[in-house]
Amino acid sequence: MKAIIKITCLLIISSFFMSSCSKDYLDLEPLDAITEESVWKDIKLIDLYVNDRYNELPHGYTQWAGGLRLTGITDESYHMHEARFLDKYTQGGLTSGSLNMYYFNGFWLDAYSAIRNQNIFLENIQKFEGGEDEKIKRLTAEIKFLRAFFYNELISRYGGVPLVKKTFDLNSDFNVSRATYEECLNFIVDELDAAIPDLLTKADATGENFGRITKGAAIGLKIRALMMYASPLNNTTYEVDKWTEVSNACEELFNLNEYSLSNNYPALFLNPMDPEVIFFKQFIDQYGFQLVDELSDYYYHYRGGHNINEWRFPNGDGGWISENPRQEFVDQYETINGHIPVLGYTGPADNLEPIINPETPDFDPSNPYINRDPRLAYSIIFNGADFKGRELQMWYGGKDSRDPDVDFWWNGSRLGYGIRKGLDEDWSLQAATGGDQPWIYMRLSEFYLTYAEAQFHLGNISRAVEYVNLIRERNSVNMPPIDESGDVLAKIKHERKIELAFEGNRWYDARRWKDAEVDFAKDIVAVEPIYNLETEEITYRYFYFEGGAGNRSFPENHYLWPIPIEEILKSNLQQNPGY
Repeated sequence: MKAIIKITCLLIISSFFMSSCSKDYLDLEPLDAITEESVWKDIKLIDLYVNDRYNELPHGYTQWAGGLRLTGITDESYHMHEARFLDKYTQGGLTSGSLNMYYFNGFWLDAYSAIRNQNIFLENIQKFEGGEDEKIKRLTAEIKFLRAFFYNELISRYGGVPLVKKTFDLNSDFNVSRATYEECLNFIVDELDAAIPDLLTKADATGENFGRITKGAAIGLKIRALMMYASPLNNTTYEVDKWTEVSNACEELFNLNEYSLSNNYPALFLNPMDPEVIFFKQFIDQYGFQLVDELSDYYYHYRGGHNINEWRFPNGDGGWISENPRQEFVDQYETINGHIPVLGYTGPADNLEPIINPETPDFDPSNPYINRDPRLAYSIIFNGADFKGRELQMWYGGKDSRDPDVDFWWNGSRLGYGIRKGLDEDWSLQAATGGDQPWIYMRLSEFYLTYAEAQFHLGNISRAVEYVNLIRERNSVNMPPIDESGDVLAKIKHERKIELAFEGNRWYDARRWKDAEVDFAKDIVAVEPIYNLETEEITYRYFYFEGGAGNRSFPENHYLWPIPIEEILKSNLQQNPGY
């Protein structure tokens, strides 16, 4: 869909009023602008208007934290270049002020700006009289999906929000109250159900339509909305019927018979044509990313393409290795016999001793990255890993260390790790180009795991286990199956944590499960590889990165973000509790 990716059309919608001109002048179209009226008469301009709405979608490859780049405020990783901003999220100090919410509350403003543009389309599309009925229905369905997408993201962050379904004029009442979460959820589901029949199938989304919103994407978004509603954060009375709706929506997706699990886990993140991929954002010829500090709102906004390769490559290859996976998260990757190898740490804060799981005889503490779930090596950069044809040297003095004698040493990892998932290892700093790998919003594995979770809550334990094992046993992963013994829900949560690591899901999952108070409050463990020049052996020192003094916390009020203080001051909106 090159039009969507390559063309960022700025439609200057304006009205021209003349009081004393001849009829000839009144009949002329302006030469330097496109009038609002002319847009809705021309199918090409309507196409471009919708394409530009795709460009408003947030993604997880922004330069700094923000949008859907959320891993640095979870227990997955530590963002070493933004700690001064993100500490407010990770250390329990979040407030509604613009400085504390600098990276994230721009989303509120961007979302409502996008919703306004979507409302403009929906209010005006009936003016088109040029036929093309099927195309108009499809474009309308795409706009409905996009509006539902932004509302789902808003309620996932803030709870119930104002449901703005039409544009305002000078006579409008701007004091729109917050709708309830349930009202927002029902609106989202209704919008998606209305859109699904008119959207393309995956088979039809080819050629110039490649990358357009499909039926599968709309069903996937509906699943996410229903899942969040059914989870403990919002389902406080544990109404099991809500999980029935999740299960039914998953089966609606599966019954399309358009998607299958990838046989190449590491490559699927570079290939939007992979059979597992359901919805994605392309970046073609979009190196020109732009960071915007709007003087009108004092928040961070992100536009354009990305260069996630430079931002996450190891410093030995000129990268920033921005987010450093935490040792406790690395420990969650099982050994090939299906058990977590490290259960915790003991001893002094600067020289911790791993507590080795006795059920992992295949784990070697002196070589901790062998005999592990293959997704560890696919997803994480670590000392000794093969990267671009060389062995990474993260020990002090090595090419990828923080030794001041090393090039780009200031970008060396502080925790001993980096994120590998989604990197294009053919990229190099010398190429002076951006990244063109897609941001994948949805893939089939996520919904297999959602279905497993729903089946667990509905009492269908064997069905839940079956769908987890479909993911674990596929080619390129080949992990042993789980069984029905013990805490099956914990096993499902664990699989979701590993399978979807660094894809933006963890922040939503830990919150909807109400697990974030514990999981996000754990102190950071780091690793230092130590190289012995005489024996050429590597040993590992584990330590609390911040001293292990309880710096991390996740108060109850952090389950929802504060509405931007500017919105509260100029309206009758009620702020979220605790802010």
